[in-house]
Amino acid sequence: MILDELTFHDFGVYRGRQTFHLTPKSDEQPIILIGARNGGGKTTFLEGLQLAFFGRLSQAFRGGVSYEEYLRRSINRAASPQDGAAVEVKFRRVLDGREQGFRIRRTWSVQKGGVRETFEAFVEGAHDRVLTEQWAEYVEEMLPPRIAPLFFFDGEKIEQFADLGRSGEIVGTAVNALLGLDIVERLQTDLDVFERRKAASHASLVEQQALKAAADAIDAAQARLDIEQTARASAKRNLERRGLLLDRAHTAFKNQGGDLFEARQAILAEDVELVGALGAVNRSLRAWAGELAPLMMVEDLLGEVAVQAERESQADTAKAVLGHLTKRDRQVIQKLKSAGANGVMLHEIGAYLDDDRKKVAGQAATHRYLDMTRSARSQLDTVMEQGLPAAREVYQALMTDLDGLTARKDDVERRAAAIPAPETIAPLVAAIEAETDAKQQAEAQVELAERAVEAAERTLAAARLAYRDTMERQVHSTLQAEDAQRMLEHSARVRETLARFKAEVVGHHVHRIEVLVLEALTRLLRKEDLVTAVTIDPVTFAIGLSGGGWDALPFEQLSAGERQLFAIALLWALAQASGQTAPTVIDTPLGRLDSGHRQRLVDGYFPHAGHQVILLSTDEEIDARHHARLEPFISHSMTVEFDPAQRSSRVREGYAFARVEEIA
Repeated sequence: MILDELTFHDFGVYRGRQTFHLTPKSDEQPIILIGARNGGGKTTFLEGLQLAFFGRLSQAFRGGVSYEEYLRRSINRAASPQDGAAVEVKFRRVLDGREQGFRIRRTWSVQKGGVRETFEAFVEGAHDRVLTEQWAEYVEEMLPPRIAPLFFFDGEKIEQFADLGRSGEIVGTAVNALLGLDIVERLQTDLDVFERRKAASHASLVEQQALKAAADAIDAAQARLDIEQTARASAKRNLERRGLLLDRAHTAFKNQGGDLFEARQAILAEDVELVGALGAVNRSLRAWAGELAPLMMVEDLLGEVAVQAERESQADTAKAVLGHLTKRDRQVIQKLKSAGANGVMLHEIGAYLDDDRKKVAGQAATHRYLDMTRSARSQLDTVMEQGLPAAREVYQALMTDLDGLTARKDDVERRAAAIPAPETIAPLVAAIEAETDAKQQAEAQVELAERAVEAAERTLAAARLAYRDTMERQVHSTLQAEDAQRMLEHSARVRETLARFKAEVVGHHVHRIEVLVLEALTRLLRKEDLVTAVTIDPVTFAIGLSGGGWDALPFEQLSAGERQLFAIALLWALAQASGQTAPTVIDTPLGRLDSGHRQRLVDGYFPHAGHQVILLSTDEEIDARHHARLEPFISHSMTVEFDPAQRSSRVREGYAFARVEEIA
């Protein structure tokens, strides 16, 4: 199991929502180092983790208060009790050869009726009702609360294990938990209760059989309901998986150009439309080119022609006027002479009239080479003033259309070129169709499973009603004495068998624990030959140590630090013997050890304690020197800082207590 995240919401000293990211980077870097000063939230971290998994079975809950009172006190003081608090854990574990992601969330709040607690479990992001309801059984299989202290412990309190008498008691408790022998003890107790009940019972054999049949019917109905609920949960998970696979199939279809393939007909139709539109524009351009377009190439020459035509027109007018002017001027001179005008006046007027005729004669003398008719000149003026500007506007409009259509044609051709071939897209289409069918079938299976659960619930309710009716009929019946005696005799035999079974199982497994404890001690003790053998009595679980030469080693000869290392080695060995792959979480990991023994833990224990090791250290434990030695094994670090003004702790990245100046 790997812890990925631990989140607190108004829990203990953590105000608001605070998240610890706990995923190790690699197997070679299993350590997540969390620093905090005393009172900052280390113990709260350990308590919250256990509370999330085990609830009222958590080792964090103990002492003279009820579980409800413990939850009430765990709500942050600055938070509203009605809003409550929450702890949430994300983790992963391998089931049936496949890794699955889980998230559990435990919330509670203070209501009028007392403390209300809610627990929810999620698998791969989806709420799992069956797992939520059966979490106690699931966590008992995954990490039994009885052995959780082997993985989640406080280094400062390790001293309670640091004597042989107390250690033997711990070994006994751990062995019973690891091997499930506490269940045997509970069964023996249940047999005692059974014997007392049988001795006091007075029901007849026939009535007992009827009651047993009714109870068996309840058990069968409950078993059927469990099966149907499990099948429903499986069907829902299958439906979610099919939905995910269908989404992936759609994504693959889109990534391979499926959208373009679906739009293939529209793209090709648009391409045909654009080809027609471009043809129409080109035909319009050709028609335009066959009209006035060529004249636009000689517009300057046409202008010169128009000027020359105007000059020639003026010359024609001047020629027509010149003969009239000559006749008129002659008559004017005659009139003046007849009137007796003097010679000076006649000379000046004659000179003026001569000059005027010379000007007109100059215009009439213009070189002629066009000889355009009036109609031709009118047509030329129309072309210059109206035809060519209109042709230019038509050209600009046609070219704008041509450019726009050409750009669209290029875009359509690019999209058409990107359309995947049918043989490429066909498997993806088939995959979508297959996943769609599979999802529909999964939906149908969920519906059937829902109906089956409802039917099983009705059957269970009927069986319980029948059992109650049978009980009521047999309340006043009597039990034959010989039947009670027979049950008592069988019960005694079972208790004897259980006792023999327990002794044989313990004797079989104690030797392995001895080997693991010795291996752990060899890693941790500075004096490699101080302890050469470890023995555990399979009945009393008393631990014996031997030194060099196999002489008994009195426990009192061990120093305080060596006794603490012995306690850690014992927990380490028992954790290994459990066969569980739980993370190791240690609060105050170096405790009150001296520098030498601290170094042994840093080098020999922390990097090898498990596949995920979470250390909750104060600023006086893992300092810069120890941090430097652990650094190759550290995945990442965090620091919990307490804000006195806010009366709350918050999490930030990095380990704040590895200052260089601490290295002496």
